[in-house]
Amino acid sequence: MRDPVSHAKAYPFPAPDHSYLYEAGGWQILRTGFETADRTPVLAAGSNQSPEQLSRKYGAMQDIGSIPAQRGVLHDYDVVYAAHLSGYGSVPATFQHSPGTVVTIFVLWLTDPQLDRMHETEGNYSYDHLDSLRLELDGGVALPAAHAYTSKIGCLSHEGSCVSLAEIAAQNRQFPALTQAGMQAVIRDRLAPGMALDSFIQQHIRDPAIHRDRSTRLADGALAVAYRRRVIADL
Repeated sequence: MRDPVSHAKAYPFPAPDHSYLYEAGGWQILRTGFETADRTPVLAAGSNQSPEQLSRKYGAMQDIGSIPAQRGVLHDYDVVYAAHLSGYGSVPATFQHSPGTVVTIFVLWLTDPQLDRMHETEGNYSYDHLDSLRLELDGGVALPAAHAYTSKIGCLSHEGSCVSLAEIAAQNRQFPALTQAGMQAVIRDRLAPGMALDSFIQQHIRDPAIHRDRSTRLADGALAVAYRRRVIADL
């Protein structure tokens, strides 16, 4: 178990370089097909790509069932930092329109109970439907539409630009990229210059008032999400 500061800095958490099946707190390579009729395809932008994060969200739910996670690439989008802090102190992610970029993603195929639980963990996001996608999954499967969680606050702005997550692979990036630790250092320099980075992160993990204040200040000047979507639920 990581200490809270190391955990915050580890976002978006490790993800395999292949499709996988999450089940009962663990995972294995997804080797065979699966039935999609009763499942909803949901794009995973940041930590939801990681079986480690799925275990935190679903591990206590013994009857929740398995979750197929198909790896692939999404054209003309990137995964960037959202303009708020997560409850555990990380700067989380959202999708953003990025012409020419090809970003690595996972599609989670969720049953209705699994989707309900995911909604409970995405409080700063809207749940949207995206169509006309160029989304290519492992095995040569093309998916023209899917759902996604979009930051209601917008994208974190640094020097007038969105910032991509360096931990998530992409080709032809249009935005600068930083690791989670690098992004935390940027907001530290903005909000508490001179403070040791781990102390800065520890403050907004431990103190709800500091957490709220820093999230509010990050939201100031946030950049709007610029892709077409149909909002289904404001979470």
